[in-house]
Amino acid sequence: MGFSFLAPIFFAGLAALAIPIIVHLTHRERKDAIPFPSLMFVRRIPYKTHRRQKIRHWLLFLMRSLAVVLVVAAFARPLMDDDGAAARSFAGAREVVVLLDRSHSMAYGDHWSEALGAARRAISGLGPDDRATLVVFAEQAEAITRSTADRTLLNAALDGVEVGAGVTRYGPAIQLAREIVERSERPRSEVFLVTDFQRSGWDARQAVSLPEGTTLTYVDVSDADASNLAVTGAAVARSRNGGRESAIVSAQVANLSTESLDGIGVALVVDGEPVQTLSASLDAGESAALRFAPFVLPRRPVRAVVRAGEDALPGDNEFRFVVEPNDPISVLIVEPRNASADHSLYLRRAFEIGGQPGFDLDVIRIARLSGEDLDGRALVILNDAPFPGGAIGERLRELVNEGGGLLTILGRRSPPGAWSADGMEFLPVAFGGPLDRSSGGGGTLSYLDYEHPVFELFKTPRSGDFSSARFFRYRRMEGAESARVLARFDDGSAALAEGRRGAGAVLVWATDFENFWNDLAVQPVFLPYVHQLAKYLSGYVEPQLWYRVGNVVDLSDKMVLGGDDADAEAEILVERPSGEPSVLRLTEESRFLQLNEVGFHRVGYVDNDGDRAYVAAANLDPRESDLAAIDPDEMVGAVTSGGDPEARALQAVVLSPEDRERRQNLWWYLLAGAATLLLLETLISNWLSRATPARQKG
Repeated sequence: MGFSFLAPIFFAGLAALAIPIIVHLTHRERKDAIPFPSLMFVRRIPYKTHRRQKIRHWLLFLMRSLAVVLVVAAFARPLMDDDGAAARSFAGAREVVVLLDRSHSMAYGDHWSEALGAARRAISGLGPDDRATLVVFAEQAEAITRSTADRTLLNAALDGVEVGAGVTRYGPAIQLAREIVERSERPRSEVFLVTDFQRSGWDARQAVSLPEGTTLTYVDVSDADASNLAVTGAAVARSRNGGRESAIVSAQVANLSTESLDGIGVALVVDGEPVQTLSASLDAGESAALRFAPFVLPRRPVRAVVRAGEDALPGDNEFRFVVEPNDPISVLIVEPRNASADHSLYLRRAFEIGGQPGFDLDVIRIARLSGEDLDGRALVILNDAPFPGGAIGERLRELVNEGGGLLTILGRRSPPGAWSADGMEFLPVAFGGPLDRSSGGGGTLSYLDYEHPVFELFKTPRSGDFSSARFFRYRRMEGAESARVLARFDDGSAALAEGRRGAGAVLVWATDFENFWNDLAVQPVFLPYVHQLAKYLSGYVEPQLWYRVGNVVDLSDKMVLGGDDADAEAEILVERPSGEPSVLRLTEESRFLQLNEVGFHRVGYVDNDGDRAYVAAANLDPRESDLAAIDPDEMVGAVTSGGDPEARALQAVVLSPEDRERRQNLWWYLLAGAATLLLLETLISNWLSRATPARQKG
């Protein structure tokens, strides 16, 4: 067994031993005589400087020198080369990762207190050579401590953890545990998982395996008889009567338990005032949609809550949303000069039925059209009417360039000759005479651009069938390079084309809406199709009733904050459900608000009276309400691999010099020896200093 040192460069400090020797051996008596008056009354005392040329007390000298040697050796960090015993002892050292589930389902009953107790027991079970990392997880995983053996630090970190509002995801937690274990130098590794093993959070197809030989120990806090009632969603329909807008709320309530529930009280509360309470009975595992009576919307956003029953997981018994009044879309239909009385019949009926949003509709003949008729319009429809000329045409171009919409319908009263050159140039296509397909039973639409907002609503199965509509006549259209064809007939001709003009858009439809050249107006898809055209061209954005916890709101959106200065640096006051206000500066880099709490988040400018405030409602993910658990052994088998942990630990023990020195701590003993020698040297030196005058006196 030999010794080695981690920092042998500190042995250069041994040169300090030469200092007292050099001082003693090089000191000489002065030879110069100094004249002085009479010395007859001065007592002669022998000058003993020559004695400093040799060491008088060898014991003190050796003790002092040895103390210096021990201090220098301690700084050099000595270690014994034979580390067999240390390695065998270190083979039991563990890298422990405590995974604590803090998703909202852990708030059920006393699950959270049980989980905290289990995590504390895991920390208290750490050995002297163990290291542990505390990881909390829900949808994402986060290590809130570094790998440490300090139990006080781990427990302090655990004291600051609270159950959250996130959804359970086991994949990120296992992945983070794997990374921590792979970085560790400890021969053993153990993952300590504390959770309710919620089935909705486990996807075996995306399971991450822990390193070979890693032990997964778990504490299951789930309840086999868990019963939960949840409000999982809400929708709002609208109606208008006499210019007043009413809202009809529908709520989805689910019984996520193994027993039926009878006489459940489900209440709708608007701005803190009860509106209506319904009673529901649900069988085990059943859900139902409840429809409340309509209520009149004021001219401001209102906060609404649907509450259902009480149980051990109260967080999902309420569903929050915000209902904003919708200003109707202002639509102007322009008809040709010789139009019949029912020329726009189907269009008028379609807009009159619209509920969300509502439509403020006017119909006028092109001969009576004036510039004032275009003021405040979000959408203008040229229903088989030519593009107006002169100042009215120029005003229509300005309306579109400023963000309005233009829908041009090319029916039997729109020959190319009726259009001016300026009007034709404003369209994204050039069109000609009609193509007659009546002899073959009519054509059909063979292509729809389902990625475009106009047809996006119809992309899912059973959402609308355009193939049943028959088109007997339509006009040939040739699009410019900048035009986007959104629909085509079965012969390849363009049916609907779009062109952007400034901030607005122009759509051209190659046939009519009169049920004359085609029968689309009597098909079920006609009503939603017209509404989608109007919403897109007018720039209508569906108001967001509610968000999921974790969603992000873009605060720079002018439709959110409603001000022309939304893009400028402005101070934003954010009031969260917890009641903690904060001030943010709205910039390009910092314009997003993450909704991390359940409840209403109020956002507004600091320097206004609140009229332009925006309120966002955040709710739990409904998947977190399903407390059904998986078999823990299923997860353990999926994330752990074979291998004997004992054999892996012994094979993994290759201690670095730093680890061996840290475990031996010989430097501490050397410093203690140096301190002891210096203390003894002081005592002996004091004793000798007292004894020398006594001997001289004797």
